[in-house]
Amino acid sequence: MRKRRVPLVLGGILLLIFLMAAAFPTVFSSYGQKEMFAPWLTPSSEHLLGTNALGYDIFTELIYGTRQTLLIGISSSVLMLVLGSVIGTLAAGKGVVGGALNGVINIFVLLPKLVTMIVLATFFGSSSRNLILLIAAFSWVGTARSVRAKVIHLNAQPFIENCVIQGYSHGHIILHHIIPNLYDVLLSRFLLGVNSCIMMESTLSFLGFGDLYHPTWGTMINFAYKRGAFLRQAYAYLLSPGVCIMLLSLSFYLISLYFEHRQATIQDI
Repeated sequence: MRKRRVPLVLGGILLLIFLMAAAFPTVFSSYGQKEMFAPWLTPSSEHLLGTNALGYDIFTELIYGTRQTLLIGISSSVLMLVLGSVIGTLAAGKGVVGGALNGVINIFVLLPKLVTMIVLATFFGSSSRNLILLIAAFSWVGTARSVRAKVIHLNAQPFIENCVIQGYSHGHIILHHIIPNLYDVLLSRFLLGVNSCIMMESTLSFLGFGDLYHPTWGTMINFAYKRGAFLRQAYAYLLSPGVCIMLLSLSFYLISLYFEHRQATIQDI
């Protein structure tokens, strides 16, 4: 039992560190976000990761970028979860609405997601709000398909058939019997969805479609690449945001791994 909790503990510790950095950045860095020094300083005791082309402390920039990265990732995942849950539940029906929504799901599966998002980000602009809406609008399909499969499975269960025989309405069955039994799917999709949303945001920001006024780790990589970090051999500037993205994604993955194992154990019992 203790071994099964190792992923939860490790993932929780990593996530807690990032949440603390997002909530209390001044605890982790003694410099201001826009405090300037000499440009391209090498890593030292005063500047752990050095400074960038504008003279900003890279470690401080990394700490302050945590909040925006988490904000976009979690907000996109929550919105994606809501869209996927509603559409997936309705698509499990046998009527016209269910068939139409199932067709919409199949269409979105075939869409070139990244290319479409780049085009729309160019058209609508790359503010944080637009990024959240874009990422959620093209990331709900996996959740919808998982929810639809789970709802179809639940509809075939005896307790749902018993509710129908007793005359309960379709809305009552969904609210009181279907949705409460979707928590395992929704929790798993949320945790993994945060990972995919963070990776999608980082990709868009690296390509230059991020919010320049509220930089994330992906924006930092974009700035490092454009401002000549390779030529300056400022590898800490290039690698540190990527390492943070990897560790943050790992934290959510480890937590989701624990709950998947727990759910599998409950089903075996």
